[in-house]
Amino acid sequence: MVQHCAAMNHPASPVRHGRAKFSLKDPVASRAFVKESQQMTDRLISTAVDENLFWEQLSDELVSAGSDAPLTPALCEIALLRSGHSQLQSEQTAAAIHRSLDSCRRLLAGDQPRLADQLRLRYAPLKQTYEAYGPGLLRLIGNQIWSGDPPTNWWPNRVTVHAVQPLQTGAAGRSTYQSSVWIEAVLTDISPEVPEWLRLVYQLTQMAIDSHTRTHALSGGEVKNLGELKTPTELPWSLGIIPLIFDRASEAGMIAAPTLPIATAIDLGWTLEDAVATQLPRTLGGAGEGNPDDLSSVLQRWWCDVGRTSHAFPIALKDLSARLAEFTHTGTR
Repeated sequence: MVQHCAAMNHPASPVRHGRAKFSLKDPVASRAFVKESQQMTDRLISTAVDENLFWEQLSDELVSAGSDAPLTPALCEIALLRSGHSQLQSEQTAAAIHRSLDSCRRLLAGDQPRLADQLRLRYAPLKQTYEAYGPGLLRLIGNQIWSGDPPTNWWPNRVTVHAVQPLQTGAAGRSTYQSSVWIEAVLTDISPEVPEWLRLVYQLTQMAIDSHTRTHALSGGEVKNLGELKTPTELPWSLGIIPLIFDRASEAGMIAAPTLPIATAIDLGWTLEDAVATQLPRTLGGAGEGNPDDLSSVLQRWWCDVGRTSHAFPIALKDLSARLAEFTHTGTR
């Protein structure tokens, strides 16, 4: 099912969402890198482009194009247009963005001249662990969502996984239209509670959900054995599958956790790319384990009350949606 590619430049912005935690060895090169990154941000803001959407679209283009697709002005322009840039000056803006990105890439290449070889070594532990446990866990997840065997086309026949250099201390994403995923090759797990191969499982599960709901929406047909499957924008799939993944992994003995490490997964940015999660407040009061007003506590209670025992996962997600609506309402009063 999964084809691994262990050498690819990072598909996302060099400095994105404020989560980047890296520096170049040469202080002069590091300052130049930050300057180029800031210039890109300023240019995108000045053209009224949705910055996050631009990076998502550019990542999508790079990940779906090939094992290590070259970054071109044309790809930058496509991402700009898809994120709201006017067609009148899109070529000029794309050329400037490409120049800055190319400068950042050359600075990274100078800092890490053997990046391709390093990525293969760094990615090997994650790949080996996923191949040992991932396929079995995906079967358990599919069976839980569908209350039995999922349709034959539920999981993609083939998925390409691109290992990329770690810039955000653990991150991943997927192509919207192609069966492709990228994940940072961080060498060791950031948290012992949440191994990085589970981040890959999360992305693959999201891919299956996105693909199936999009196909169902386009065809207008009924979904056999899962009559109320909705599109991801209507039900909080990206949050609901977090406790599902941990619960199935724990039951199978793949992880040892006295409690589901939901808060850790959220802190590690599992849902960073998903609007349904980023629009929610993290806490209503002070953060802390066991805080009843914490987003992770809402998910934990929902899973114990409804999610674990539900025979119709979309119905359980409707209940979660109501809880999240109340959580958001309380947090914004």
